Amino acid sequence: MAELLDRAARTVTASRSPVGFATTGGEHWKVWDRFLTIDGVHAYHIGNICGTCAFFFERMEGADAAVDVGALTASLYDGLVTLDAGIVESLTQLMPSAEYIIALLRVRPELVRPNGSEDYFAVEQIEQVGPNYWGDEPPHDTKTDYYRLEGRSAVALPHTGADTAGFDFIIPMTPRTALSEERVQFYEAAIAGGQSPTAVAVSVLDIKGPYDGADHWCLAHYLLDGHHKIAAAARTGSEITLVAFIAVDQGISDRESIEAMLSTYPRTAG
Repeated sequence: MAELLDRAARTVTASRSPVGFATTGGEHWKVWDRFLTIDGVHAYHIGNICGTCAFFFERMEGADAAVDVGALTASLYDGLVTLDAGIVESLTQLMPSAEYIIALLRVRPELVRPNGSEDYFAVEQIEQVGPNYWGDEPPHDTKTDYYRLEGRSAVALPHTGADTAGFDFIIPMTPRTALSEERVQFYEAAIAGGQSPTAVAVSVLDIKGPYDGADHWCLAHYLLDGHHKIAAAARTGSEITLVAFIAVDQGISDRESIEAMLSTYPRTAG
């Protein structure tokens, strides 16, 4: 079962991270499309500002490498059980400028292929918006494999109505086909030996729903470090830990909504 192990908060200003947020717009909407960038290149199209449009993410040309965590490699291999202030400060240097709620989560990732039987966009989103929403077009194509989290599909949100549902996604910056098989097996062995190594993501909560349908609260974790760890955990059906830097001001949501989403994770005592 997914759990919230610890949490913290930070605000990043004047970031020197290779990771960034960007927007584009047109004549009538100066801000419409939203992007996650790496070294100034669009890595993911992470949606638009429309609350009644469908949720989506789509891999772009800039999504081709993880972010170097430097001296934190050993600590993340051992796995975090709390958000030590020193480690949080170091990880904060990897993040783009934003206000963050930081969550240390224990999760069990499950691999998803576009248009497969577990693909959110081919199943739950079609149920949400109806089969005629896309017309003759196929379901949205993410242009990448991604991961969902065991037990985190159609999660009930407090005080939001019976039809509202929460979903979590882990989205890789490095394509799965580019991973080192040797390194994945290394983490498989580590996990089998009792390790729970930690991955790192910058995350965004989007609340999206049609005028006449249910809202979906979609928490997207864009993976910066830990691709081999996540792949190993998914392949072995094992748990792993994830530090999620949830950007308060970059999603189609607000602080209270993020708090509500996090409240659906059981909190480990102590």
